[in-house]
Amino acid sequence: MLFRSLSRSFAFALLVCAFAFAAVAQDLDNVTVTGKVTDTNGLAVVGASVTATSVETGVTRTVITDDDGRYKIVQLKPGTYKIKAAQSGFGTQETSPIATISAQNVQQDFKLSPADVRAETTVTVSGDDGPAVDTTRTIVGGTITQREIEELPVDSRNPLDLVLTLGGTAEEQLSTRDLSSDRGTRGQSAPGTTPEEAGIFGLSGGAAYSNNITIDGLDNNDDRGASFRFQPSIDAISEVQVITNQFSAEYGRASGGRVNLATRGGSNRFRGRAYLYFRDESLNANTWNNNRRFIGRPPLQERNPGFTFGGPIIKNKLFFFSSYEYNNTFDTTVLDAWTPVSGGSSSFTLPAPNHPATGTFAVAAGTCPTGFTCPPVTVGNYLLPTATPALTHILTNRVDWSISKSQSFVFSWQLGRSNDLRAFSGTNRIADSIIGRIRNTDGYNFTHNWFAGNKVNQV
Repeated sequence: MLFRSLSRSFAFALLVCAFAFAAVAQDLDNVTVTGKVTDTNGLAVVGASVTATSVETGVTRTVITDDDGRYKIVQLKPGTYKIKAAQSGFGTQETSPIATISAQNVQQDFKLSPADVRAETTVTVSGDDGPAVDTTRTIVGGTITQREIEELPVDSRNPLDLVLTLGGTAEEQLSTRDLSSDRGTRGQSAPGTTPEEAGIFGLSGGAAYSNNITIDGLDNNDDRGASFRFQPSIDAISEVQVITNQFSAEYGRASGGRVNLATRGGSNRFRGRAYLYFRDESLNANTWNNNRRFIGRPPLQERNPGFTFGGPIIKNKLFFFSSYEYNNTFDTTVLDAWTPVSGGSSSFTLPAPNHPATGTFAVAAGTCPTGFTCPPVTVGNYLLPTATPALTHILTNRVDWSISKSQSFVFSWQLGRSNDLRAFSGTNRIADSIIGRIRNTDGYNFTHNWFAGNKVNQV
């Protein structure tokens, strides 16, 4: 009985520690609002209530000022908020909507007037009322907001490509990006010339292996390819935060940089959109690489429909947001190989050259095994446009639940299905044109936040 009791106590202690660690970890990407409430004489107003109200969801968070008139509201989701300060005997003050981003510390002070002088007023926070740069954090980087995500053109539909719009970022030196189709001059590389672990981008000159890629603060790293595991739809992302280098130890794991994708959540209004993007070879010119080999413009059709929809399940309490994207790409890879004009293998049949350019290839001295004769071999160029389609499904769901003023809950579900047969252009191996890459992803995220007390020293 004693052992069972100790086991239960130990398990409970581990559970409490796990929840405490998760809450601290999530706070890295949440917003904190601090300030001081004083009267017109500059004296502290003790016991004043300060309330942060989300403009999108109507969810509120209230704290009480301490003996010095100071307050601190923690673990607010990035978004737009109104901050209100109230105390009996004083007029209530409320700010205009304040847009916040991940990991931001907002400093908002209030100076309350006696109620008989001015019953209520609205404080307008302008650029002169506070610093544009968060001076409480010593990090280097940038944030791409939801409006910028919606307005910037990204033909790849990959939110991580937005990282390259910020300073201190560059495509990784060994990157294999954009080499999967014969659409440009870079499509002449063979797959064996680039390592699998090439990565996608470097931050502040660091290697891709030094980056930490997260979604809502949770791990999204493909450690083999120095890339990502799940690529969400760009329409499901509300913010892309990049910290390029020399960040504090609280972020951990990476020595190069950190990229966090914040997903969108629902609001008190039903909102959605539907879209369809497409490409066709008739809209493209043929490449120089194809023209020099007397290859016509290869077929290419891409259809990319999708939708987003979100809103309230219970107003001011329970919200949802869903995003689905489907991509069907019919692409063509050109097989470029040399086959013998005559004297082929008796064990299997090689395709006959079908290109007008032929040549003589002589095996160099010393490369022929002992006991064998290696005469010059006449070979011809064999070219074959091969269909290499790609199918992708991307689904993102998120539910936000404000259980009470002291508890909140977030559930996220990410599903990805990708069957990509697209290969490197100009491949010299037949197998490379038919071997694809299958990537299936299922991700679940449960986040429970709670707030103990309402004073600064009790948070």
